[in-house]
Amino acid sequence: MNTQSQTQKGSVPLYAALILFSAVFLFPMYLAVVNAFSAWNTTPGLLPAGFHPENFKYAVTMIDFWKFGRNSLILLVITLGTSTFTSGLVGYAFARIAAPGRNALFMIILSTMMLPGIITQIPQYILFHKYGLLDTFWPWVFWGIGGNAFYIFLYRQFFASVPKELEEAARIDGCSILRTYWSIFLPMSLPVVATVAILNFQGSWGDFIGPFMFLKQDHYPLATALSTISYTQNGSKLVLQSVTTAAALLILLPVLIIYFLGQRFIVEGIVTTGVKG
Repeated sequence: MNTQSQTQKGSVPLYAALILFSAVFLFPMYLAVVNAFSAWNTTPGLLPAGFHPENFKYAVTMIDFWKFGRNSLILLVITLGTSTFTSGLVGYAFARIAAPGRNALFMIILSTMMLPGIITQIPQYILFHKYGLLDTFWPWVFWGIGGNAFYIFLYRQFFASVPKELEEAARIDGCSILRTYWSIFLPMSLPVVATVAILNFQGSWGDFIGPFMFLKQDHYPLATALSTISYTQNGSKLVLQSVTTAAALLILLPVLIIYFLGQRFIVEGIVTTGVKG
């Protein structure tokens, strides 16, 4: 009983710290919600200035919100349909196929993670401009086909932990390399697939720099459109901050939903890639 009381007392500082840090991280969200419901003619503040849910209606009607949303969905489908699975194929090759220079090539791929993506965007812009691929969705197709170094690492670590006996049994049954990957390794790696898909979703949905560089306004996704188009009243230069905040919350909502639904897969996927059998 004494030990249990001491344990409970020792947990009090931990829970207090968790509550404090949770409040710090949730405070910006609180400000966003408060100001999204505030009146147009009020300045952002800590306390609600009225209750105006119509701001969310104006957020989707004052600009071509649904057209930009469709563009976001197109980019999302391209990214999920390419990078999620090509990264798996590359990770499987590094983990299970013996080839000269395999480890050196894998280290080279991992080294690209140290380069910020913005560094390579100017050369990519010149390349895509040369081949007439600007203002199209083809750059995202090529990026997806090329895979992602971090996702390749996750897949490779998971596939390296799979017992060799499963692969040998598949070969005895006459399975090719691709059939072994599709029928055995891919179903086993569903937590990793889910993790990569969720990370892909968050990265694609919130990316605004890439579309700003490679697309024109008609093809902008929501994140880029909101960073370049202002909500103004009757052509004036006065930006309606409450409507802008409401639009930002609408964009954030799918990310929150996907994260809370898939956080279990993220934890499971990260943990399983760190276990090597």
